[in-house]
Amino acid sequence: MKMSPLYPAVLMGTSLISATAVAQETAQQNTLDTVVVSANLIEQPITETIASVSVVTADDIQRSQVDSAKAAINLLPGVNFTSSGARGQSAALYTRGTESDHTLILVNGIRIGTPTAAGTRLELIPVDQIEKIEFVRGPRSALYGSDAIGGMIQIFTKKGKQNASGSVALTLGDQGTHKLSGTYSQPYSDTGSISVALSADHHDGIDVKDDAEFDKDGYRNLSANIAIDQQLTERVDLNLQAIKWQGNSEFDTTWGGNESDFENELYSAHIQYSGDSFDSALSAAYVKDDNLTYGNGISRRNGSRYVTERQQVNWLNTVYINNTSISAGLDYLNDDLADSTQSYTVSSRDTKAAFVGLLQEGDHYQAELSGRFTDDEQFGENTTYSAGYAYQFDPLKVAISHGTAFKAPTFDDLYYPLSFGYQGNPDLKPEESETTEISISGNGVALWEISVYKTDIRNLISINDSFTTVENTDKAEIKGVDASYQISYGHWNHTLAYQYVNARDAATGKKLRFRPQETVKWQIHYAADQWSAGSEIIWEGKRYSNADNSSSLPAFAVLNLYTTYQATPEWTLGGRIENLFDKAYQTNPGYNNQDRLLTVSARYSF
Repeated sequence: MKMSPLYPAVLMGTSLISATAVAQETAQQNTLDTVVVSANLIEQPITETIASVSVVTADDIQRSQVDSAKAAINLLPGVNFTSSGARGQSAALYTRGTESDHTLILVNGIRIGTPTAAGTRLELIPVDQIEKIEFVRGPRSALYGSDAIGGMIQIFTKKGKQNASGSVALTLGDQGTHKLSGTYSQPYSDTGSISVALSADHHDGIDVKDDAEFDKDGYRNLSANIAIDQQLTERVDLNLQAIKWQGNSEFDTTWGGNESDFENELYSAHIQYSGDSFDSALSAAYVKDDNLTYGNGISRRNGSRYVTERQQVNWLNTVYINNTSISAGLDYLNDDLADSTQSYTVSSRDTKAAFVGLLQEGDHYQAELSGRFTDDEQFGENTTYSAGYAYQFDPLKVAISHGTAFKAPTFDDLYYPLSFGYQGNPDLKPEESETTEISISGNGVALWEISVYKTDIRNLISINDSFTTVENTDKAEIKGVDASYQISYGHWNHTLAYQYVNARDAATGKKLRFRPQETVKWQIHYAADQWSAGSEIIWEGKRYSNADNSSSLPAFAVLNLYTTYQATPEWTLGGRIENLFDKAYQTNPGYNNQDRLLTVSARYSF
């Protein structure tokens, strides 16, 4: 008998409801007290958001010793990656079956990535500098604008602390892995502090493509993060931040360059007024992405270089009236292709937007309504909206939401110069979507949630049949289920996630490539006194690798293990084994993923 895709989710939900009261109250309360800001631009307990939200903290990252933001996010529900290799290699993120460029990525509220090509390279963001990751599933264009069709991810970096503190960590491992990182925070007055984070990461890598070059493809990354936090008055705070990461990533290819030098910079200023019933925040940022591709017979001087710059200004105001909050603001974004080996007919564009969001909370319900008007210099105007309602039937909460979203074409989509018979299409329209979602969740004995959603996407940008340009031709229909379950008892904590995705081309009925239909993720953690250990089990089903579904990649399962030991109050020792059973698997045809990798670490905190 064929099992319905809803069956695992329903089974999970019924088991949660009927679970015995064995949860450890302290561990559960920590999760219940988690506050997020990305869902509605204001602080909310994670259990009171209508949208589905997951959080990864710095403690989670340090405990599991994952080596990248990509690895931390990959454990969350609703996420799949298609990787072109191991550490430092490019990886495409698919949220709830949407395209790889349909997830908005922010760092401290700032849009990162390059406007020339799709997607953001999460694997390059230094994981040691991360304080928290918030992942909101579902459309968020009504508040944030372009890209947030499948969801949005906001990464918060570490800031200064009230007391002087710091740490130094060293990691060594197989395949030439060595990493040195350090952080230090120091108050310079009663109202101000400065923090610095530095890291140097080196990995010799693996041969990521068997049929291209017979060599190891390594990765190097140097990063720095400096933040100043100053309380100007009792109600006004100022934050200044500078982040930079640069390095080199090698890869395999049958033509063109086979390594790239990258240099990313982010500079931001944020000033906020916090009143009794009114908050106002003004932020400005500059983001630079410099990428040079060369090698394989191509010198650095003759390599392909793209330098893009983004200037952003955001003004957000929030009024609190009893149990209602009203947020309204203005956004300005300038994308500029500052330098390129290719000559684009258009190299800059401005985007202006106004948005408003309303959130009301009663004794047993939450309601939200938001809308955004965007004026893009290239394709004109776009209006998006989102509405949601949730009611608390103790201990259950039922929520329903509906929202629209869009993705603006990139410079490559629009203006790529004629090369080998191919060129961009300046007449492209933005990709647009509508999503409806129903969820049920509970926070009694365990924390759990089941979400059922449907997303329709139109005007998908794809290459035409003659391979001469891209066009708005495709439509996609996506139906899916996300389910998550977390319970603690005694020294044990279990986190289980299940996802079902049925993403199809609306015209042909064929499944969209690179999306596994089913995924299961199970994290087990044991903590006792000074010692802790855990495992991560990830199973992903078969995925098709081409549009006509004539070729596929098989299902696979990977097991990771980690352990930490608090030797003294200052010293922490750790170890991690990636892919314990050395499973050979691929998520992108021809590209090998990480084989077994052992690392050990030592951290000194002061």
